[in-house]
Amino acid sequence: MNKVLILTASAFLATSGFAWAQDKVYVEVPQPARDYVIAHPSDPVVIDGELSQGYVVPQTVTVRPIPDSPGYGYIYVDGRPVIVSLENREVVYLSDSRDGPVPDDVITYVEQNPVDTVAIDDITTGAIVPDDVDLAPVPSQPRYAYIYVDGGPALVDKRTRRVVWVR
Repeated sequence: MNKVLILTASAFLATSGFAWAQDKVYVEVPQPARDYVIAHPSDPVVIDGELSQGYVVPQTVTVRPIPDSPGYGYIYVDGRPVIVSLENREVVYLSDSRDGPVPDDVITYVEQNPVDTVAIDDITTGAIVPDDVDLAPVPSQPRYAYIYVDGGPALVDKRTRRVVWVR
């Protein structure tokens, strides 16, 4: 009797663990797809609720396809690249960084083209640059502008005026 009870309990635990594992499927998004999304930011999308892996993107949101990565599309939420399965519109990848890596050519341009320093207290990533501060454009990347604070550059998302990178 004890053997039957133990076998039954073992079978129950094994099958319930398997079902739990099936609910937590993690997709490995190819690196070229992630690189493409970071290099081609799109207009931001507003999502209600907490965004996480498995979140189903509403049909009202336009998901841009990723060339050379069939089955994947992307959106940007709060400056954060989000990769979506086109099959079921589930989020399969979120960047840990709100802005993804800043392209090297942007950093090079900003560092090689300093502008007059502006006086802003406590400039950090995520800070909002006041409207009365003039931003210098980055010609190759119209999404970005920059300022110099305390002798160092700060890269700004022009749409939100939020600082995305500081040296």
